[in-house]
Amino acid sequence: MSSSRQWSRTLAVTAALTLLGALIFGPLWRDYLAVAAGSILFTAMFSCAGAILWSEPGHRRTAVLLILSGQFWALGWSEEWAVGPLPFVSGISSYVAISLAVWAMFRYPDPALMNRVERVFVRVLGGVVVGGIVAENVTMRPGWKDYDPGTFWITVYADRATNDGIAEVLRSLQVALIAGFLLLWIIRIRRMRGLDRELLAPMALAAPAAGLAAGAVPVAKLLGLSGDRMDAVYAFQPAVLAVVPLAFLISVVRRRLADNAVLTLIQQVQRRPTPEAVQTALRAALRDDTLRVRYWAPDLNTHVDITGAPSGLSLDDQPGRLVLPVTAPGGSPLAVIEADPGLRRHPQVVSNALAASGLALENAQLQAAVLGRLSQVRQVRMQAVQAGVAERRRVERDLHDGAQQRLLALRLVLAASDSPGMSEVSRERLRAMSAEIALALNELRDLARGIHPAVLSQAGLWAAIEAVAQQQPLIVDSDLPRGRFPAATEETAYYLICAALKGAAQAGQAGPTPAASRVCIRGHQAEGVLTIEVEDDARRPAQMRLDAELPGMLDRVRALGGDIMFSTLSRGGSLMVAAIPCT
Repeated sequence: MSSSRQWSRTLAVTAALTLLGALIFGPLWRDYLAVAAGSILFTAMFSCAGAILWSEPGHRRTAVLLILSGQFWALGWSEEWAVGPLPFVSGISSYVAISLAVWAMFRYPDPALMNRVERVFVRVLGGVVVGGIVAENVTMRPGWKDYDPGTFWITVYADRATNDGIAEVLRSLQVALIAGFLLLWIIRIRRMRGLDRELLAPMALAAPAAGLAAGAVPVAKLLGLSGDRMDAVYAFQPAVLAVVPLAFLISVVRRRLADNAVLTLIQQVQRRPTPEAVQTALRAALRDDTLRVRYWAPDLNTHVDITGAPSGLSLDDQPGRLVLPVTAPGGSPLAVIEADPGLRRHPQVVSNALAASGLALENAQLQAAVLGRLSQVRQVRMQAVQAGVAERRRVERDLHDGAQQRLLALRLVLAASDSPGMSEVSRERLRAMSAEIALALNELRDLARGIHPAVLSQAGLWAAIEAVAQQQPLIVDSDLPRGRFPAATEETAYYLICAALKGAAQAGQAGPTPAASRVCIRGHQAEGVLTIEVEDDARRPAQMRLDAELPGMLDRVRALGGDIMFSTLSRGGSLMVAAIPCT
């Protein structure tokens, strides 16, 4: 149905139902104009909201409740005709109208949102309010309400004391139910998320006003108001209750604006459809900060996230989440969208978002597939680095436990061979052999320390660099964190700093630049990255440092996903900054 025809039908239905309500009010227009005006506003607004909701998918029952609420409210003033059973019926109808309006509020935007407590509350509200009014009416005579004694009335047991008691209890229960209504709405808004919360925001504002208006008459009766004051309450109540259908209308408009907002946001992201940009746009369009897009990477035969990391997502691995597979026009897998399950209640908005983002998703999927391949390469390089670390540790341990121990044992054997009867020549040869063994042990220890220093494994980066600094021919100021890091991170940082110290000490050998006299080493960890800064006072080009002083270190750092930057300082000297992920 076209938009113009839909609005024409809505206006026609609203006008017809409002006219019917105006006719029901009848004499009320002559005797109580303000009350009639407020009541016709109530009927018109509820009828209009119901007519509009009728065209919204899945909301026809809620629309019927709103229309019936408006008509029952009008019927509540049919007593002014004083004909037949209308006075008796009118006393019940207005409370039926309020009960139906409350039911409609809890059903929106989806009946599935009603929890058990809310369903019980609606039943109790209908039973207590309507049942209480019926009990009050059947225990009285029409003359007790200033009706003509001959008015049609259903009286089961006429007793003024009983009737007054029922009326007092009923008013108190009505006030308690209003408090419960407000409490349930506070709880409901707190548990809502995303689009549900956005659509319920007008209802959240309308609920206190509705509770205030619904409680106005019971409270006024408990306070004993009458005459003009009571007429003012009767005029105030329907006018304020009209905010309820107004909230429904605003929610419908917000829902339709959400559809337009989806198209606008997705069109904006078409200009730069990166994997992250598309995910951010979908999150904004669908009001879901938990939404994640997993792009299909054909070369890897798996899904990857916006960084290219494999996700291994399965449609069965996300219990309680909404998982939407997206395919390209040819039917090939494109992406999988994992979102809040509340979006199941908004299929049109989700469908529009996916349709509008189709081209952006295709472009982002190509980029994500490339990122996936790069991520795989980085992972392989990282595994190689980690394997190298483990192998160097093994070699260092074998040297310490194998060859080094054998040389120590041989040295002890030679020392034990010295005897009083040995000639001086033989004794001199033993001493020479022992000295050679001691030299071999020192060289072996230096070799093992160069392969992998034991102090690095035992005490960490800080202690290992402190030990290295004490052996340098220049002044070294070190300020490194004392915590432990992953083995690959510690070893890479250690060898990088050692290479930088060696380069600073030998800077003068590469040309006219004087060697450094002081080196400052700083380090800190933030957001999973260890940042190392090495600053010295020897001025030379950054490329010289990279090529001559740190051979292979750039590749090693990048294998872990990090990088190295160099700069020449204006005050003299140079600075190296390395960022090494702690993975």
